[in-house]
Amino acid sequence: MVNTERKTIWQGRVERWRASGLSQRAFALQEGYPVRQMGYWVRRLRGSPAAPGLLPVRVAPALPRPVPVAISLINERGWTLSLPNDVPANWLAELMRAL
Repeated sequence: MVNTERKTIWQGRVERWRASGLSQRAFALQEGYPVRQMGYWVRRLRGSPAAPGLLPVRVAPALPRPVPVAISLINERGWTLSLPNDVPANWLAELMRAL
């Protein structure tokens, strides 16, 4: 069988499968086709181009990286204070005395 004939036959089978409402596996088993071959032809006939084309691309400026949290203060009342790693030590000391 020539490849074009095989392709034509499988195009008909895939069209019948799509119209059946069955899963690929159920349709293949019902019709007596190998399940893996059914999946192969469904993928092959999906209509994707042989070679990928160009896609539009939009270049956006990079987002600022989040500052990693170095200190988290957790209170027994349920609140949490997360501080970045560049907090001045004297400010942190004042905060701790105030709490």
